Amino acid sequence: MRNRDRFLLALSVVAALGAFVLWRDLSLPERARQTAKTQVLIENLQLEREISGDLFRVQAKEARKLQDERVEASSLDVDANLRSGDRWQMRAASGSLETHGEIRLSDVFATNLRKGPDLDLEAKTVRWNPERRRWDLEGGITLRQGDMRAGGNSGMADPNGRVTLSGEAWATWQKP
Repeated sequence: MRNRDRFLLALSVVAALGAFVLWRDLSLPERARQTAKTQVLIENLQLEREISGDLFRVQAKEARKLQDERVEASSLDVDANLRSGDRWQMRAASGSLETHGEIRLSDVFATNLRKGPDLDLEAKTVRWNPERRRWDLEGGITLRQGDMRAGGNSGMADPNGRVTLSGEAWATWQKP
């Protein structure tokens, strides 16, 4: 390798390092905002919130209150007492409580406690829609009630306990 080639290689390396340092300095405000989003970290959170007349009790192993007032949590237990008289108990791997009353849960197992046999529900994502007062369900939903099994790709559950499945829905019943 000649001296000229070595000089060009060294110049290229110095230019690349300079570009990296410049990028790092210019992106610092955005990176600082991302790490400053968490305002408060809470362990063993217990929260009670009324949304449109429905009462939600939430327990979480760990929660973060963000600057936009949203709460993100992990290992959630949710007890929802709806003004219709319906009661849902849910366990979720993670979730968030939005400022406008929306609740989003991931990897959910839920039970609708009602007169007669309980209705068990599993879904990848469950979202409480406060305007429509219903649970929107997504991602591999499975329902169990007594001898009945049903499932689908998406669906919804209203406050009266009626669950509607869609997207390649299926159902099976076994004779007792």
